[in-house]
Amino acid sequence: MLDTVTLITFLAMGILLCFYGFRLFRFSMALAGFFMGMQGANLMDSLFLLSKIPEKSQKMWEFFFPIVLGVVLAVLSYALYKKALFFITVFFTWYSLVKICLLYIIKTQNNLSLVISLSPDSIAKLTDGSENVQNLIPDDKLASVMKWLPGGTDGEKLLAICLIALVIGIFVGIIICLIQGPAIKIATSVIGADILRDVFLGTMGILYEWKSLPSFLEPVVKAGLHNGWVSFFIWAALIGSGITVQFKYGDD
Repeated sequence: MLDTVTLITFLAMGILLCFYGFRLFRFSMALAGFFMGMQGANLMDSLFLLSKIPEKSQKMWEFFFPIVLGVVLAVLSYALYKKALFFITVFFTWYSLVKICLLYIIKTQNNLSLVISLSPDSIAKLTDGSENVQNLIPDDKLASVMKWLPGGTDGEKLLAICLIALVIGIFVGIIICLIQGPAIKIATSVIGADILRDVFLGTMGILYEWKSLPSFLEPVVKAGLHNGWVSFFIWAALIGSGITVQFKYGDD
């Protein structure tokens, strides 16, 4: 779960990207690179690296590796901001698609060996049917997609998902780079909105564990944390607001 300092940092990053991504394009690419670096590090940790790190060093690795990779990608994205737009778009698309499929595998097949960076509370929410988690994509529809994918095991299907998501990401990245201005406004609004949605969920998680939370707010916080539709509509509203602001004032 995101701590308060991280939430405040991500809040500022999300606002800048969502509403000022085009006006502050070069700086926005650095922010997006930092965020993608942290997300990528968390994904690599959980899938590949963390199991190979000595147990006594895991907490330190989990803290520093995402920051270091985020800073490296932020510097590269700032220096190569025009080219960075392509790679950030590719990674963001790839990461989003892979994350959705991973969450489905975890929840429906209780396969925690493929878990991405999630708190124990989030894992319990995804795997415990008593929580009545509402999914934006029905299990039966996503199950039909999973069956269509090549591979007999979750690991093989995950590899297929990664490759397909990469192809889709490259396609989206090329379109973004060809369209330029309007596409940059849309892309930065979407990435910024995604960061702000993470901030919202992190805040709901902190409030959910707060012992002094007023009882009348408990249902609201629980719905915000566990109901996928709430975060989806907040995400969609932020994208719409960001695009509107950027198209109206982005060229000023």
